[in-house]
Amino acid sequence: MMNWTSEKEVMALSLKSEGKTYKFIANKLNTTPSSVKHKVRRLQQANNEDRYKHSKEKREQARRYFHGGEHVLETHCAYGGMTEFYQKYAKEVLSYDVDKARVMAVDNMGFENVTAECCNSEDEILRLVYYKCFFDVIDVDPYGFPSKYFPHVLTLIKDGYLFLTFPKIGVAQINKIMIKHYKSFWGIELTDADVYIKKICEKILDYGFQSKREVTLEDILDIGKVYRFVFKVKKQSLLKLVDLKVNRDVVVRNDHPDLFLDADFIMKLPDVKGDE
Repeated sequence: MMNWTSEKEVMALSLKSEGKTYKFIANKLNTTPSSVKHKVRRLQQANNEDRYKHSKEKREQARRYFHGGEHVLETHCAYGGMTEFYQKYAKEVLSYDVDKARVMAVDNMGFENVTAECCNSEDEILRLVYYKCFFDVIDVDPYGFPSKYFPHVLTLIKDGYLFLTFPKIGVAQINKIMIKHYKSFWGIELTDADVYIKKICEKILDYGFQSKREVTLEDILDIGKVYRFVFKVKKQSLLKLVDLKVNRDVVVRNDHPDLFLDADFIMKLPDVKGDE
């Protein structure tokens, strides 16, 4: 199995810019066309190429739902395509990215209400949960799958929106690890293309229940190789989430004064006499 190096990455991008096919590049690098295809795509994303950003489409969608708020969190700000939009409407924007050059690019925009930090947002999300931070909008826009942000990212929203970018099925290189990832995080099989979106949404609702959040799908945008979801998220009691009504009338059993039982349940118990 060929290991990618910085030199091979430069060579792959160079050959691709010359119009060479993935098969041609793969033969040159002694790897597979699929490996080259996914590596080139990730490198082009990292280089902020317009065809991978989709900032215009994302802004138009976000504008329909977000009109102002106190706090916004971006897990992957990249070069600030959405940061520029959010800072116009929010009091504070916290923007994460693992790449120092991208964070510096956002800093250089000079927005006073934007704090850009170079970090692994998967780790930082856990810190925000620990300190009980809350946001009006959280934008999870990873370069791969957003799986490791759930369910805890939902606990950071009391009443607001989650904007979520999710790769289409087959965009990520298919191997045994990816097949297991689909199944373990999202309950998805490779044959589930027709119900892919449905299964993603069902799983998000499950994650919402785990976080005591009512999650409602508001919109789905089909752009390029990804879907862009908008979910309304609101904190709710588990009773409401499952539509369970509880009888608050209780009785105390004489033989067990510390045992409280629902009155309706007691009425259904058979009349059993003990030994005299």
